[in-house]
Amino acid sequence: MRFPVKKRNIIVASMLLTALVIRLFVLWKYGLDLTLNSDDMGYVRSGKRLLENGMLTYHHESEPTVHIMPGMPILLAAIFFFFGTGDIGLYAAKVVMILFGVASVYLIYVIGKDMNQEWAGIIAGFFTALFVPLIETDNLTLTEPPFLFGFLLFIHFAIQLGRNHKMSTFYWLMFSYLFCLLFRATFALIPFALLGYFLLIKYPLRLAWKQLGVAVLLVIIVLGPWWVRNYIHYKEFIPLTGGSGDPLLLGTYQGYGYRYGEPYKEVIKKIDEQYPHISNYEKQKLEKQIAIERIKKWYHANPKQFIESYTTKKAKIQWEQPFYWIEILGVPKTVMISLHQWIVSLAFASMALTLLLLKRNRKELLFFTFIIAYFTILNNVFFAYPRYNLPLMPLLFLYIGLLVSAVPFVFFRKKTTSS
Repeated sequence: MRFPVKKRNIIVASMLLTALVIRLFVLWKYGLDLTLNSDDMGYVRSGKRLLENGMLTYHHESEPTVHIMPGMPILLAAIFFFFGTGDIGLYAAKVVMILFGVASVYLIYVIGKDMNQEWAGIIAGFFTALFVPLIETDNLTLTEPPFLFGFLLFIHFAIQLGRNHKMSTFYWLMFSYLFCLLFRATFALIPFALLGYFLLIKYPLRLAWKQLGVAVLLVIIVLGPWWVRNYIHYKEFIPLTGGSGDPLLLGTYQGYGYRYGEPYKEVIKKIDEQYPHISNYEKQKLEKQIAIERIKKWYHANPKQFIESYTTKKAKIQWEQPFYWIEILGVPKTVMISLHQWIVSLAFASMALTLLLLKRNRKELLFFTFIIAYFTILNNVFFAYPRYNLPLMPLLFLYIGLLVSAVPFVFFRKKTTSS
């Protein structure tokens, strides 16, 4: 359905204004007290140290980190450069996160419009604007707000490139890919989902090879300084981060994993006692070795339970609850969990139904499915956690919007045909 320009602008403006007002209201109501006192403050400290002494750190002030990608500390350091590292700077950082969140509301609408499903984009936009866990996260200094922005930008330009094949669109796609990669290393292999989409649409092979060569060059140019910096500090080639050991180890305790070996806390305690002076990177490597041994032992002892844990059980952990640590706006966690489960169930049902009903958009719908499958499988390998799927929620809202839009159209078409 196409809207008159004036009506469309009013609806989109009201959607964005809703997203902005409610997020600013949360900032006004809770201020700097709304914090997890976890990763969010870790990034703040990292940004401050980067600004003060030029060193990227995370766990310890004097230890160069490879635990995280540099995007978030660089972003926060830039904000603190202009607004200071005190309360004003922290408020400014939260406002920037909010602006990323509002931009993401607009982008999910644009993706719906890209598919000639404007109503679906509007429905997804309003869902994204009003979803309480996203509102909360946009008031925290976490990677989610900028990453979600870049992620939706990537999807938008992927669809555009699939249609127009323009180099200018390709460069925007690469910008969004590299932007996301600077915030989350888990985005590195998303081109495999893109490859699946390009195979579906029969993207020109000769052009694809040319663009692949340019893409590799751009990755080297952007990440080259990061590789050099990591080699200087650790005398190793570390392409992204060296922080996978702990989530890999934690993941071996999910599902039936708790039955094998020592408890997680005991493992960490022994490492700390035996190697009190090692760097966090060296500790992560030890945790990775222990995790691999636990996986081998578990698989040989009970392969059925191992496979079940690393597929269905971990997937259930990822999707059964929202990332909603702190209750805001009077919304209890129990209510949010029930609503989240209803949304996820409806969205996954919508995935199947829209593939049947919306034949024109089937290739884009399969692309979204590839993306959701990619992140779900990747998170199953490591530590399954609802937070990692939060950026996927706008895509689920889009699926719901597409189904809501498709059902009346199919009904009307059948009615017209019968008459």
